[in-house]
Amino acid sequence: MKMDYVKAHKKRELEYIDFFCSFLLFLTKTFDTLLTQEFLSIEKSNQMERNAMTSISLLWTLHVSIFSKKILYPKTSHEKIPYQTFDEKYSRAILPPLQQLKEKVQQYHFLNENWKIQCVNTLEQIQQFYLNSTEIPTIVESNLHAPPPWLSKDFSITR
Repeated sequence: MKMDYVKAHKKRELEYIDFFCSFLLFLTKTFDTLLTQEFLSIEKSNQMERNAMTSISLLWTLHVSIFSKKILYPKTSHEKIPYQTFDEKYSRAILPPLQQLKEKVQQYHFLNENWKIQCVNTLEQIQQFYLNSTEIPTIVESNLHAPPPWLSKDFSITR
C-alpha cells in the first residue's frame, strides 16, 4: 500500500494547528486569570510564571522541530517531499491568538522581569514563522472558556 505523503502532511498540519490554537487560548486565559488574581502568594505566582515561561519555551521547541527539514521530512530513497511551511490560511488563523497571548504577557507584571522578557522574545520568534506569508490581522478577543490543550478539536478553527 502506497502512502499519500501530501495527504498525510495536510492531516498532520491540521492537527498541529488545532492543538496550537487551543494551547494559545489556554495560555491566554491563564494570563487573564493571573491578571485578575490580586492576592496570590509569592510562591504560587512564581510557580505560575515559571510554568507559563516553560510552556511558551516548549511552543518554540515545537516550532523548531516541526519546521526543521531534517526532522519533518526525512529523506527516503523513493520520494522526496519538498519542504513547506504552513500555507497562508493557517498562518492567518494562528497570528491573532499568538498576538493576543503576547499582549497578555506584556500586561502581566512578572516577579522575575527576565522571565517576562524571555516570554515576549520567544513569542516574537514564533511569530516569525508566520509573518513571512501574511500580515498580522486585527485581534479579536474571545470570551470562550479555554479548553485543556488535549481537547483542541473542540475549538477547531480549521473545520
